[in-house]
Amino acid sequence: AMSIRMKQNVDPKFVNRLLAVNFDQMDDMGEITIKPFLQDVVRIDGLVGSLARSFAADPTFMPQIVAHVGIPTLAEWLGHVSMIAAYDILFNMSSVIRPFVDRMDDPRERFVWRRRMEAWKFGSGNDYTFE
Repeated sequence: AMSIRMKQNVDPKFVNRLLAVNFDQMDDMGEITIKPFLQDVVRIDGLVGSLARSFAADPTFMPQIVAHVGIPTLAEWLGHVSMIAAYDILFNMSSVIRPFVDRMDDPRERFVWRRRMEAWKFGSGNDYTFE
């Protein structure tokens, strides 16, 4: 979505502006935001926080980003973001669910639920550990 296609006319400063604004905001938010991002871990708190701050810092840039990406791609991306948020919520509920899962009689069902909770953990970016 954020690539530049062949023969596409884009302001040469577009990518630099996008990266500068986003990295400035993530840097201001601290290591808890920028470290996972630099290691390809997408977390909903860092993503939403940095995007909101980026839009506030440079509001005139948002229409250019939307024009570059396109509405259909943006809508698809928002679907992915909403799933990260859903997985984050589900992961945070895992501590309540786990005791019930651990007491399940059927080992297959217990296995399925444990893998499901792992999917929530990894799908939400909560597998990243801060040192």
